Amino acid sequence: MKHNVGPHEQLFRIAIGSAALVGAALLPKLRGWRWLVGAWGLANIMTALTRYCPSNELTGIDNTKGNEFVHFDESRHDFRGRIGHRLNELQQRIGATT
Repeated sequence: MKHNVGPHEQLFRIAIGSAALVGAALLPKLRGWRWLVGAWGLANIMTALTRYCPSNELTGIDNTKGNEFVHFDESRHDFRGRIGHRLNELQQRIGATT
């Protein structure tokens, strides 16, 4: 399994997942939504620990390389690769002007 979750995203996922689990355990107002919030938090923690996210794979996001906020995999030879290349260029241009 190829890693597609970078170190910054990994820390973010651990923080968000932990907060969701704590919220699901301690907030009584969530009532019937507790299981959904808890499952979402657990999924975030699991994707952080394995450094693989299926939704990143589907959208062509690979945050293990590049210095953009979200790095799109340009090695694909399909629509996602072409769009990813353009989005990476756009992020670099925006970063260069600020």
